[in-house]
Amino acid sequence: MTNTQPAELTGFNPMVSPHRENPHLFYRWSRTEEPVAYSPALNAYMVTRYDDIKAIVEDPETFSSANAIPTMWTNPPEVLEALDGLLPEASTVVNADEPAHAPLRQVLNHAFSGRRVRRQLPAMKRRAHELINAFLPDGRADLVGRYSDPYVQLVVSLVFGIPPEDVDRVQAWTDDYMLLMNPLAPVEGKVEAALRLHDYQDYVARMAADRRENPREDFMSDLVHGSDHFPPASHEDLHYMFRGLRFAGHDTTRDLMTSALLLMLGDGRSLWEQAAADRTILPKIIEETLRRDAPHRGLMRVTTREAELDGITLPEGTALLLLFGSANRDETRFDHPDEVDLNRPNVREHLAFGSGIHQCPGSQLARTEVRVAIETLLDRLPALRLVDGYEPAYIASYFFRGLERLDITW
Repeated sequence: MTNTQPAELTGFNPMVSPHRENPHLFYRWSRTEEPVAYSPALNAYMVTRYDDIKAIVEDPETFSSANAIPTMWTNPPEVLEALDGLLPEASTVVNADEPAHAPLRQVLNHAFSGRRVRRQLPAMKRRAHELINAFLPDGRADLVGRYSDPYVQLVVSLVFGIPPEDVDRVQAWTDDYMLLMNPLAPVEGKVEAALRLHDYQDYVARMAADRRENPREDFMSDLVHGSDHFPPASHEDLHYMFRGLRFAGHDTTRDLMTSALLLMLGDGRSLWEQAAADRTILPKIIEETLRRDAPHRGLMRVTTREAELDGITLPEGTALLLLFGSANRDETRFDHPDEVDLNRPNVREHLAFGSGIHQCPGSQLARTEVRVAIETLLDRLPALRLVDGYEPAYIASYFFRGLERLDITW
């Protein structure tokens, strides 16, 4: 292990350059030189090797998810003052260990079952056509703002039970919620976001009250009424699961879709032409996109006892950030990891959706959303291409890896 980190890699921060554009600069260096790297800004160790991350997620007794994720309540005093009156955060599948995890997972397995996903197929196709019809006369479009983002917002909102007329304001609140959990975001913006979340809490409470009287086939009704396999959620759990999982189901799917489209339209549109001729390769393209450009950077864990990782002694209570995006390009697991290989035999071993008991329950919905959206573009706009001079720029986000824009013409 070297003692001096190259200057361009110092202080890994995906919110700023050069890591915002290319986190793989740090990932590649870290896997070789410092696979368990301490970040003073996060007060956590960043773990970058596949085998280490896999071992951690499969040992929840030593590496706990409980209290591992930054919450709204770990913010500075002025933000906490603005949050005063909001319900405390309770448990959800992402930050719970067994035995608390299992019943929460059953709620999500029901909400994102194959039957529920198939039920949304007509809405996915209808929304995709509506959005294409809206920008078709323009001759060009940004597929982030005018296609992938509104498409995913509507689909995930339908699953949750949010009516179409409320999608935009719920998304605005969701952005506020995500901002409050970002340890690198400016305090001023967090105070404003905290004040707006009081309206979000009132909205969720009114929606839950409506479902008590008028149950439907949606996630909110699942939380309110339970089923034969799980009890109704407590008042606190209902609020936390609803708003926490609402943001988890949006950004990752949007970013997966646009990353897959960029992959297909780059390099002379080779993959786009292949998919136009043979739609059966789309699932392969989606999986290889998940591996190469994981839309979620990673999740946190906290040690429950002293542990050792790559020669580093980690005392009890040590925070770890598991960088799935790095694991997915680990040379010891994936041959030629930076290359695109649609026939990669072990592509399904990627960690883009996590692993172990916390593997993403919405992965089937995400894959289906992306496949339907791209198939519709192939049908409607077979001559689709990137605009001349397009250069990808990535959002400033602690949690997600996604494009700011995807400018196309046809």
